[in-house]
Amino acid sequence: MSSKEFITIDTCQLRIGMYISIDLGWMDHPFPLNRFKIKSKDQIATIGELNIKKIRYCPAKSDTSPLPITSNKTKISAPEEITPPVSPETQAMLHEKKEYKKRLEQHRARITKCQKTITNAARIMRRINNDILSKPQSCIDSANQMLDGFLETLMKNDTTVLFVLNDTHTGEEIYSHSVNVSVLAMLLAKELKFPPAVIKQVGMGSLLHDTGKLEIPSKITLKTDPLTAAEESLLQQHPIYSEKIARNAELDTSIIDIVAQHHEYTNGTGYPHKLKENEINPLAQLVTINLYDNLCNPINPINALTPHEALSKLFTQYRDKLNTKTLQVFIKYMGIYPPGSIVALSNGAIGIVVSVSSGKALNPTLMVYDSEIPKEGAILLDLETLPDVNISKAIRPALLAPEVFSYLSPKKRVTYYFDATKG
Repeated sequence: MSSKEFITIDTCQLRIGMYISIDLGWMDHPFPLNRFKIKSKDQIATIGELNIKKIRYCPAKSDTSPLPITSNKTKISAPEEITPPVSPETQAMLHEKKEYKKRLEQHRARITKCQKTITNAARIMRRINNDILSKPQSCIDSANQMLDGFLETLMKNDTTVLFVLNDTHTGEEIYSHSVNVSVLAMLLAKELKFPPAVIKQVGMGSLLHDTGKLEIPSKITLKTDPLTAAEESLLQQHPIYSEKIARNAELDTSIIDIVAQHHEYTNGTGYPHKLKENEINPLAQLVTINLYDNLCNPINPINALTPHEALSKLFTQYRDKLNTKTLQVFIKYMGIYPPGSIVALSNGAIGIVVSVSSGKALNPTLMVYDSEIPKEGAILLDLETLPDVNISKAIRPALLAPEVFSYLSPKKRVTYYFDATKG
């Protein structure tokens, strides 16, 4: 929103329903955003305590017009000589905002830590793919070490936070898919209350589920145009090849089942063996959630769905193919607007969902666009702390104004990792 859309008025003209812009530093006022629609007389009173004489409002986004200016014949001193007292309530709000800023800084630090972990994981996965056929045991040792780190983080506390991270390095997308599926599947296994040993099996099966594609020409596995019937038939053999690799590495039966059955659907329409329901290992049914990452991160980025669209498609078009309980738990955790979704808020702001916490799917944390705040210091809003603000709808990145797109930087490829925190 351009500053040209705002008109400067006296603060005494404020009314409920006006969309305003407070021209103070974010830490110099107690409100979550610099721009918002006034919803109560208390907000007007708080603005008055900030000793702001002039304020800008946007007619196009306001429900009402300013109050008329009334003369004050009993004025005994110039306005600049009067400093309105700051109420204890406003002082408390300003103090809480300082504490909130500390929490946001911690949040950013956790994202940076997760980014380093996932970047390293993609590099390890690249080495595993390069060596799994010739040095299977060495690769399994590397995978075990990586999964132990994942598991330690995942099981640290009851509350787990899933972050959306920056795009992976060019050329590592194929490896990031396996890591993504491992992260999401292990997180799902935890939500389903599986014991740590089983969660690790899920992680291992997820990491290795596509190793069979090494036996298929890259001109097929990396083809961005639609596959021919013959190419599709060959590609659907990769779970069989993955199973052979897992057996050669002498992995547990459950892990072998995961890599062999991760494309089998409960209604019998999957491949390669068209298994149904109880014929499919429950852990393999869990890892079939890799569908979600395939929808978000297809070989051809043009076909990518937003996280919100991908989750909706899972529910509307794939629910008869997936384990019902697994899908329900996944959707419950990810929320209607998973990390990576661009959303519009009820207060008119636009943001990107950067993390979601277990048990709090409807109240994710967002990075919010504000043209007057540098991107590196962008506001992070935890919707759990803002009961009056909610997500009104999802927005496709292509529909964003160029300056908003640049600011929010929606990811071309969605990458996830988790961290644990005390509930």
